[in-house]
Amino acid sequence: MASDDLDIAVPGSGALPPDARAELEICLREFGTDVYDEANRLEVSFHIGSGPPIVTSSLIREAYLYCKRGHIQRPVPVSKHFFDAISYAAAAVAGVFAGRLDTPTGSIGFAASLGIGVIAYFVGRKK
Repeated sequence: MASDDLDIAVPGSGALPPDARAELEICLREFGTDVYDEANRLEVSFHIGSGPPIVTSSLIREAYLYCKRGHIQRPVPVSKHFFDAISYAAAAVAGVFAGRLDTPTGSIGFAASLGIGVIAYFVGRKK
């Protein structure tokens, strides 16, 4: 079985300060992990038959292009779905209160629902 370590030379990286070089190594490691994960995802989606899945050089190249162009499909955190649902529910509740804006309960309920919906939208957007 082959090792998980790869030696990659980046021209000019030797002139970087130690902290910048360490950050470059972290970024390259994360990008390599993204490419590998995307290649595995592609292989699973293209795999036909009962044999073991095999990641080929063409899948690695295709995954690299997807990653480079920003088209990889990262999993969406559950918290983002949660905040999206809250913002949609708050919009529906605001619609109910909008029919009663002439009463104090309707005005307060509409403002509260609107505020909760906007906050949930912006918090969920950062996830």
